[in-house]
Amino acid sequence: MGIRLIILLVVTLPMGFVTLLLTMRAWRSQQLVNAARSWQSAPGTVIAARVEQVNIPVRVQTSTSTYRLATRYAPVVAYAYFVNGTYLQGGRLRLGPRVLSSEAADAGREITRYPVGSPVTVWYDPQNPVDAVLERGGGAVWIEWLICWLMLALTVLAAVLIYG
Repeated sequence: MGIRLIILLVVTLPMGFVTLLLTMRAWRSQQLVNAARSWQSAPGTVIAARVEQVNIPVRVQTSTSTYRLATRYAPVVAYAYFVNGTYLQGGRLRLGPRVLSSEAADAGREITRYPVGSPVTVWYDPQNPVDAVLERGGGAVWIEWLICWLMLALTVLAAVLIYG
């Protein structure tokens, strides 16, 4: 087996597979954002707003471990709304992946737009009213697409370098 084939099997094909998985995830997120454009609205009320501390594993090389926990912060807003006379509660700000911040102040700025007791417009899926958001925009879906394009470029570059 030639070195080029080995590199192809070990590097390029796994990169292509990861790119495919990331693209499928981005596509699903984009489809949800597109579908939300036809969601209906209902008046709601903010019932809680806080900054949540989240500990996530971060890859680092130390003498005892390859991971450490890093603290990140997320805005959390809970809201109540009525659909067809049914009382519902939601907690999702926007569609797409949840964005975490390394600074509590950044997440805090986001929740200042939603003081407890304030009225809000809740956007909900008419087929499943429990599926609701306060912001219909795409959130960080563009980041998913950016990562897909970067992975695709790296995969193509690896293939070109291998087969020249």
